[in-house]
Amino acid sequence: MIPTPTSFPAQNNHRIGLFLPEQAKDDFDRLEELTADGLKLARATVKPLKKCQHSVERRISANIVELLTSVEKRRLLNDRFREAANGIVECFESQDIDGLDADIIRQVIVDLKKACEISHRVCDLLAAEKDVGWHRGIGSGS
Repeated sequence: MIPTPTSFPAQNNHRIGLFLPEQAKDDFDRLEELTADGLKLARATVKPLKKCQHSVERRISANIVELLTSVEKRRLLNDRFREAANGIVECFESQDIDGLDADIIRQVIVDLKKACEISHRVCDLLAAEKDVGWHRGIGSGS
């Protein structure tokens, strides 16, 4: 912060101070943070999914393995991750969830949905950047 002056010069000098409020970053400025947040959400599902992997149907087991592989490789921005996550969510939502693990499974569903939403948002922003660049004649755009 600039201190308030206590004396003013008599010459023809003047100072102008322009104070602007700090502007919030938009999603495009936060691509890395968004991706890291999505990975954090996906990583939070790993332990519960590993725990219930042996007691679930075979069709969801393959999705769990794919999701665990994607999280291990830190790959959130691809169709394989989103398809695996959506497959797990659909399977859990179609089942009647009761018992002690019900709250855990509900949290897994919420976290995976949010991770997929973030994955789509970041991919959309990257695709928009590429498309706008193509229209401006920057790069090949392919």
